[in-house]
Amino acid sequence: MKILFENKTKYNKQVYNDFLKFHQAKYGTKYKIYTLLIIILLLFCSIINFKYSNYMVGFIYILALIIFFLYRFFNPVKKVSKELKSEKIKKEIEFTFTFYNDYFCVSDGNKFEKNKYWKLYRIFEDSKFFYIYANKEYAFILEKSNFVVGNKKDFITFIKKKLLFKF
Repeated sequence: MKILFENKTKYNKQVYNDFLKFHQAKYGTKYKIYTLLIIILLLFCSIINFKYSNYMVGFIYILALIIFFLYRFFNPVKKVSKELKSEKIKKEIEFTFTFYNDYFCVSDGNKFEKNKYWKLYRIFEDSKFFYIYANKEYAFILEKSNFVVGNKKDFITFIKKKLLFKF
């Protein structure tokens, strides 16, 4: 198959921090609103159960509220900390993204991963990077200035066609 585009991006702490800022700006408000709504719902359910003397169920809702709150607060911190300690960030591994007509491949020199375009969640861009989301949390980061084959202008046109409603 013919290589249409190839990009080499070195993952380091600065690239990851840029991604975190972008991700927070894109999804942070939605995440906070969803968290607030669930907390209000659980609080309401616990208050109603206490009001009607269903103390055991009320305590279960309070326990669920505490667990949910702790999960929503500590889980993202844990994920970010784990990612910052990962080999790809610590060793500043360079990833090669090779784009073909029906799929794209990601390689770090040791591992090779093939991805179909239709399986991708979304794609976003800012002034320096393309963020190709595999799901709501995980994204491939491509530095716009690092195209070895092709260029960013042609890549935007190509990827918009492949991900019609996801760009």
